Amino acid sequence: MERMFSRFVCKLALLCALPISLMAQSSEADLQTRLINKPLYLRGLWQNDKLHLDAAGKLRGKSGVLSFTLSGIEITKVDLKPKLLVLEGRRMGLEFNKSVPQRVVLQARNSHGDEQIQIEIEAPSDGDYTSTLDAIFTDDLASFIPSLPAAWQNFANKHLLHDSPPSDPRTEQPATPPGVRRIGGGVHPPRLLNDPEPTSNGYARATRISGISTIFVVIDEKGKPSQLSIVRPLGVGLDEDALLAVQQYNFEPSMMGGKPVPVEMDIEVNFTIF
Repeated sequence: MERMFSRFVCKLALLCALPISLMAQSSEADLQTRLINKPLYLRGLWQNDKLHLDAAGKLRGKSGVLSFTLSGIEITKVDLKPKLLVLEGRRMGLEFNKSVPQRVVLQARNSHGDEQIQIEIEAPSDGDYTSTLDAIFTDDLASFIPSLPAAWQNFANKHLLHDSPPSDPRTEQPATPPGVRRIGGGVHPPRLLNDPEPTSNGYARATRISGISTIFVVIDEKGKPSQLSIVRPLGVGLDEDALLAVQQYNFEPSMMGGKPVPVEMDIEVNFTIF
């Protein structure tokens, strides 16, 4: 009897030690424990505020996509129906403070209050939503890195990985590409001819977030920006807005010995609130 009791206690201890995502999530209480007020992100980066997903976590219908810095979500209500799970919550953004991401509540673009979101999920055949929720949500920013655009890769690998050491500010820039010069020592800087005003996205404007996004760029021999990379992000989709603006810049190329040469430089894109 004592041996049987010991085995029961051991199994119970192992069960309690399992991560929540590995335990069956079939009841409304289980789902609330996993989802309510947790720091979640939508893996699909979906833009629509009303989403319908199948039991495999795949989107039904169409939706645009957003920056991962606009893909946060905070679930505030769980409603488990016989064949459908309905989640309600608000969108969360990521704002960077000295390269450290911080979650912020996104304000509604077209009305007052927070940006609300509703997600309907079709019931799996066995009623266990564990794998479905794993396919829809993540609480781990590092999981986004493989799918991020090239402009994010250098920053993300230095700052969003779990084992990333504190970064030396002198190494924030990407390595100088082969054949590209640095300004100075006979290399004259390029002259800016056209710099369109950056346009901030609706979420950033509604949430009244401003600041500077710093973009690394190579100005080629024709004065065109190339090889853009985010050095110091601002967040909430503004870095993508900054990249779009810098791509439209035009320069008189840098000169060395009377010949145009490609050079690297940082460009600060300032977003202000009027």
